[in-house]
Amino acid sequence: MEILVNSHTHIGDAFIDIGDKNWKLDELVAPPHGFKHEMMRKASEGEIIEGMKKAISVMERCGTTHFIDFREGGVEGIKILKKAMGGSRLNAIILGRPLELRYDSEEVNGILRISDGIGVSSISDWDYEELKKVADHVNKKKKIFAIHASEAFREDIDAVLDLKPSFLIHMSSASRDDIEIVADENIPLVVCPRSNAFFGIRPDIESMLECGVSLLLGTDNAMISPPDIVEEMKFLMENFDVSREQVGEMVTANPRKCLNVSLGIQQSDGSKNMP
Repeated sequence: MEILVNSHTHIGDAFIDIGDKNWKLDELVAPPHGFKHEMMRKASEGEIIEGMKKAISVMERCGTTHFIDFREGGVEGIKILKKAMGGSRLNAIILGRPLELRYDSEEVNGILRISDGIGVSSISDWDYEELKKVADHVNKKKKIFAIHASEAFREDIDAVLDLKPSFLIHMSSASRDDIEIVADENIPLVVCPRSNAFFGIRPDIESMLECGVSLLLGTDNAMISPPDIVEEMKFLMENFDVSREQVGEMVTANPRKCLNVSLGIQQSDGSKNMP
């Protein structure tokens, strides 16, 4: 089976117009008071679904077969994405997220029943002990636990890895030592260069490759960049010292190896079983 994987999306914010403002990362996307989250709380379900459907159409047109979505909004947020997916041939790997930055075992169980796991923002947004409870719960259930790490500034990589993540997002402000640790631990990493560039950040993708990190590619927030993984590949090749072969592996062989997406079984509720 030929696959083309967009390994990190937030298509729930596709309806948001961010205008021409020179946004700082935290004021735009940081939970719970970033502009994105305020807009999503105010929006109707119909507005969110309409934006999602447009994002899904973009992915379908560029040949995407699978996408991994960090789905805000708790259980209801996951249900909204599944409504938007109706009739699409795309394979959605859905990572839900608690409504608030705290651990609630019943809420986590509810999210995991209808999704493939949980994807959170970062250790800097959470009380660490609360986040550790979430991660332990997800790992005990043998579902995916993913987290943003060292995006705008360096975070404690040991604390991040103590959560036993399935994969990381960004590491765009990580040190070379941090990158080497991730490589040694064999933790896959998703890079999103267009999103990083929007905030004036340049991830050291060359060092990541030199260190042997298994890299995947994603488009991140749909309100910033349309979820066109082909455009993301072009941007990566034009702005970084990477080969066409390396970029191709980020959207095919590496996701296949790291996540077994080619073996995921489509469920009646639209989610995936990840071996």
